[in-house]
Amino acid sequence: MKAAVLHEIGTPLRIEDLAVEPPKAGEVAIRVAASGICHSDYSVIHGVLRSPLPVVLGHEAAGIVEEVGPGVEGLRPGDHVIAALTPSCGECPMCREDKPYLCAQMVPTMGNCTMIDGTTRLKLGDRAVHQLCGVASFAERAVIPAGALVKVEKDVPLDVVCLIGCGVTTGAGAALNTARVEPGTSVAVIGCGGVGLSIIQGARIAGATTIIAIEPVAEKRDLAQSLGATHAVDPRSEDATKAVRKITGSGVHYAFEALGRLDTIAQAWSLLRPTGLAVVVGVASVGSEVKLRTSGFLQEKQIKGSAYGSAVPRRDIPRLVDLYRKGELKLEPMITRRIRLDDVNDALAAMGRGEGARSVIVFPQ
Repeated sequence: MKAAVLHEIGTPLRIEDLAVEPPKAGEVAIRVAASGICHSDYSVIHGVLRSPLPVVLGHEAAGIVEEVGPGVEGLRPGDHVIAALTPSCGECPMCREDKPYLCAQMVPTMGNCTMIDGTTRLKLGDRAVHQLCGVASFAERAVIPAGALVKVEKDVPLDVVCLIGCGVTTGAGAALNTARVEPGTSVAVIGCGGVGLSIIQGARIAGATTIIAIEPVAEKRDLAQSLGATHAVDPRSEDATKAVRKITGSGVHYAFEALGRLDTIAQAWSLLRPTGLAVVVGVASVGSEVKLRTSGFLQEKQIKGSAYGSAVPRRDIPRLVDLYRKGELKLEPMITRRIRLDDVNDALAAMGRGEGARSVIVFPQ
């Protein structure tokens, strides 16, 4: 099969022919229908996020089940599925506490980019190739832990709902699950890529009445307002903190950081009203540290992280698909372009320039 492989940090992906082993116990082989290109893929290429090499990138995927391994229940060939980021093993302490977004089995899949047993199903000649997030969807086929796949109805377009696999669940989940945005409240979102736009939509769905998009790219500010932002701020032309206070009077109830930058994490803290909550959704460089003004603690401000939108995939992915079907969650406007696998490097370069919200790789079926 064809796949996009990263061999060296900072270099273009190579389109190569890989061998795919059949699924083992608890695994499922799918034919990938579509894969969104997420900023995390870009971060791996440039060494901000780490992965063993060589590795097939891609983790925001939807596809069709081709084969199930021993012991897999609830899925069969022909089923349409969305891939989640968590194996949802159901056995570790986090899964037993209904927090599968911190499943212990994410250590091999997310940290080592292997299957749960520590091996991979991809080969380039006699060399093992790693699988980003245990998914590796920049490829025509993928073998994925069964717990990371959620069945969806066959009438939903896979080249649209693939976005729910990562960016939409991460963003909308941060608003709906992590922060639990309340009706009538105010929200600021720093960064309006795929995740930030999903946060805005989650806040709108939750009933927030003031939603401020902070984004330097005019195209993204316009898109944010079409998806639910009530105000837009260009941080290159005005002080974002002052602009937010001018709009709200005292700051926002909830501030979301969707870029993974230290300066914008600190800025999210500065946007809060007393008792407000800052939620860090973006992924900063591993090991970095951020400074906060301690006076905020005297105002009972809070800050917390959000991992995969605090999502329970078997609950939240069908819910998000249903919201999409009802027209409340708008996914099509977030897709800037649909591309072939051969065009993946061009799409990644456009992402690096800050262009568009999401590119989706569509595979021939």
